[in-house]
Amino acid sequence: MASMSAPSQSSILKLAVSADALSPQLATLLALQRAEEPETLVLLQEVTAGDLVRGLENGDCDMGMAVRATSTHLALDTQPLWGDELALAVPLRSPLLAHVEVSLDALLHYPLVRWCPRACEALSQQVDAVIGPEDRSAREVNSFELMALLVAAGYGVGIAPRSRIAQARGWGVAMRPLADGPYLIRTQLLLPSRGCVPAVERFAERAAKITETRSA
Repeated sequence: MASMSAPSQSSILKLAVSADALSPQLATLLALQRAEEPETLVLLQEVTAGDLVRGLENGDCDMGMAVRATSTHLALDTQPLWGDELALAVPLRSPLLAHVEVSLDALLHYPLVRWCPRACEALSQQVDAVIGPEDRSAREVNSFELMALLVAAGYGVGIAPRSRIAQARGWGVAMRPLADGPYLIRTQLLLPSRGCVPAVERFAERAAKITETRSA
């Protein structure tokens, strides 16, 4: 009878992921990893951007993933992965649905729910220039789910990746492009510059394969 013992420590990879990097592409990557290298278990942990960087620096995790390289000035290597575009999430009955694209000036008339505003610094700077960085009508939330819930309930409009907004259609959320875009963002695989074990290198190769497939 085959042994049912847990995998050895050498066959476990710890992947720290910030909330903005949770996506269908990551699910596809993990499925490919399981299919091609089932003997290596990937332990996924959702962390804040700060904890991700600290975990990579002190060895608590083997690799990380975030929408952008949160601290490129630190000793981290980055591998660009799949991209997305930021768009506007609006309630299904919003007057903004009459627009093909929504200008940032139009946001002055609606409370803004901001999720992961640092994912695209260029857009964040433009939004701040229009509504003001400390505008009381703007609310910053920590999860996409809370943003989608507030938008669907009519408490405001939100800015998020197009792929995530499309998934929230069943919640009562629609999508409109932002004018003067596109505002592109890209997921990054973060690796410690001290070097990686071969299993991490193989994981990075599979991540590159998923990225190439999506771009084709």
